[in-house]
Amino acid sequence: MMESIRWAFNTRLWAPNKGDWMTALSLIQPEEKERISKFVFRKDAKSSIAGRLMLRKFASEVLGLPWSDVKFGRTDKGRPFLVNSLPENPDVDFNVSHQGSWAVLAANCGGSKIGVDVMELEYSGGKNIPEFFHTMRRQFTSEEWSHIYSFPTESTQLASFYRHWCLKEGVVKALGVGIGFELQRVSFQLTTQELSTNMITLDTQVKIDGILDNRWQFEETLLDPSHSVAVARQFDSPQSNTSTAGALRFIQMSFDDLIASGDQLTKPDEAAAEEFISKEETPW
Repeated sequence: MMESIRWAFNTRLWAPNKGDWMTALSLIQPEEKERISKFVFRKDAKSSIAGRLMLRKFASEVLGLPWSDVKFGRTDKGRPFLVNSLPENPDVDFNVSHQGSWAVLAANCGGSKIGVDVMELEYSGGKNIPEFFHTMRRQFTSEEWSHIYSFPTESTQLASFYRHWCLKEGVVKALGVGIGFELQRVSFQLTTQELSTNMITLDTQVKIDGILDNRWQFEETLLDPSHSVAVARQFDSPQSNTSTAGALRFIQMSFDDLIASGDQLTKPDEAAAEEFISKEETPW
C-alpha cells in the first residue's frame, strides 16, 4: 500500500541558474512549460514549476510510473489529476499548493479525499489591517471572526486569519469545487490556539452548513515562523479528531531531490531559460 506523503520545497531560497532552469523545464509537460513561461515574475514561475516537479516525482517514485509516461490533467476547477490508470492504488489522492516561500504536496491512499494549502502569515496589501478584514468579512462566520479578534495584536490576528483561510482552502481543494464555493458554509472550531513548527495539530473540527462533520481530519503546522500549512482529509465515515493515522511532518526537498528520477520530456531550451533569468524576482 502506498505510503502517505508530505513534501515541501522552499522556493524563496532556490536561485536557479540558467542550466538549472533548462533542466527543470525539460522535465515537465510541454503545455506546463508554456504556461510557466507566461509568468511575469521569477517567484511565480519557480513556485509553479516546483509544484509540477513534486507531482511528477510523486507519480514516478511513489506510484512507480515511468517519469516519461506520467500525464497530468486539470479538472474544470483547476485541480490536478493523474491521467494514468493505477490498478494497484485505486484510492490514491493528492494535492499541491504554493504561496509565499513554499510549494507543498500532500498525498494519501485509503479512500480519503485530500486538500493542502500553505499561506504566508503576513499581509502586504495596500489597506490597513482593519480595512483588509472588512473586505474579507463575508468569507468567515461570526464565530470565526470572534476567534480571530480574540488575539491581542494585529500580527496575531493576521496569523489566525490566515490559519482559518488555509483550512478553508484545504476543504475546498479536497472537495475539488474551486472558486465560487461559499466559504461561510464552512466554520472551524480551533482548540489549539497557536500553531508551532515542531508539532502537528490534529484537534481542529469543522462545521459544514452549521453541522459538525466528523468525517474531516485536519493536520496543521508551521513550515517556518511565517508560513502556515493545513492538510484537510475527508473520509467516508466519522474519524477521531486526535487520530494520528496518516499524519506526517513535511519533509523539505532540495532541487536535486525534485529532479532525481526525472527524464527529459522536451529538449533543453536555452532561450526560455535566458528569458526566465532576465525577469525580476518579485514585483517589489
